[in-house]
Amino acid sequence: MKSARFSKHVYKIPLLMACLLLVGASLAPLLVSRKAEAYNQITSRSLTTSSGVPGKTGVTYKFTFTPASTGTVQGIKLIACKSAVETYPGNTGTCVAPDGFSLAGGGFANVTYGSQNNWQGATAFAVDTTGANDCTPSAANHNIICANRTDATAQTLTSRDISFTTIKNPTTANTAFYIGIYTYTDNAYTAPEEDFGATASAVVQTLTTNAAVAEVLNFCVGSTTVDDTTTSIATDCTSLSGTSINLGTLDTSVITQSPVPDNGGDNKNAVALVRSNAGNGVTVAYDAIQQSGTNHQGTLRISGQTCNTTGDPGVDANGNTKTDPCINAAGTVQTVFTAGSEMFGMTVGGINSGSTTSYSCQYGDVTASIAAGDTCNMKPLAGYICDGGAGTETYDEHPTLCPNGYAWDESGAAVNIASSSSSTIKQVDDEAIMIKYAATPQITTPFGPYQAQTDFIAVPTY
Repeated sequence: MKSARFSKHVYKIPLLMACLLLVGASLAPLLVSRKAEAYNQITSRSLTTSSGVPGKTGVTYKFTFTPASTGTVQGIKLIACKSAVETYPGNTGTCVAPDGFSLAGGGFANVTYGSQNNWQGATAFAVDTTGANDCTPSAANHNIICANRTDATAQTLTSRDISFTTIKNPTTANTAFYIGIYTYTDNAYTAPEEDFGATASAVVQTLTTNAAVAEVLNFCVGSTTVDDTTTSIATDCTSLSGTSINLGTLDTSVITQSPVPDNGGDNKNAVALVRSNAGNGVTVAYDAIQQSGTNHQGTLRISGQTCNTTGDPGVDANGNTKTDPCINAAGTVQTVFTAGSEMFGMTVGGINSGSTTSYSCQYGDVTASIAAGDTCNMKPLAGYICDGGAGTETYDEHPTLCPNGYAWDESGAAVNIASSSSSTIKQVDDEAIMIKYAATPQITTPFGPYQAQTDFIAVPTY
């Protein structure tokens, strides 16, 4: 009997412990969730960042959400963690800051208040770098923002936002991070707490798009009957034609300047069309092609003939005379011609933009000058400007002569006549350099067919 009673007591004890354990187990969820029950769940919430570049500084974080409570909001806590669960009420003690937040200057270390919208109450929030109670900024992990204000205005259940700036993003690319939002009725972050919600964002590796633009130079020379700065000469180099101009029969009583509509001329100007994307501009030069014959091979001459040289009777210090089959070159200094005093040269009449489509520009014309300076990218260079000076250039049509005169270097050396290098915008889209040739003979200039050949060169600087 004793044995039986002992046995009875032995089995009662385990049964009682089992009942207690069962009751305890049933209460555990209630105890764990009690902290969460102090918060109302924010149902509409998001985090917008100004950049998703890993480790980028100066980033703005904008939190947009609708409060779940209509009470006062005087304190806000934001906590950043590697996982969403770590941001939940009761779990923030296990929060691991996103990678890079704990570095010097990382995370919210230098956070400042940005802006807010749609909050009830006139007082704005401010960053609280000290915090208190349930919100204390982390000096080690830099993953907590505290912000507060003194304004007891009740809130409506409408959307609002608050932003913070000068934040440094997490540093590990292609990873998400989570920020919990807590609101408090007081500005010391004590109970009763109001609302809670978790937001998510990510930092991702940057994607680089690579491309290249090839160097472009379209340069061509031809002739045209256009004698102004606005009429299209050619859509591009593929449609520019002509290999010569004809000054006709020269007369000692006049200075003949292209285009020449009578007296055997062909009513054409020379033109050099330029298109270039060179970032430092493009320069156009000419050189006089040396012809057959002897002496002064680069000027307007009867090809194959012998011209005088220095030391011959009646020849000046430059080897010029007015009785040989070479018309004297104007030289490198722009010279105003006198009718009947033998001379040959050329100049830039102006810049034609009739084929320019990428931008608008204007040079002068016979009826008006541009006091503020021409607006085309190509500019005639000193010594080869037909009329006016910088800012007052005009375009002279036939038969008006270029009042600045003409120049011609017969040596064969390259001479620059126009450039976009000094322009604000140095790229050029089908601007045409209008080139005018001029000549006048001496009464003693020998009879015959005269010719000069010009080589043009474009030099883009990329």
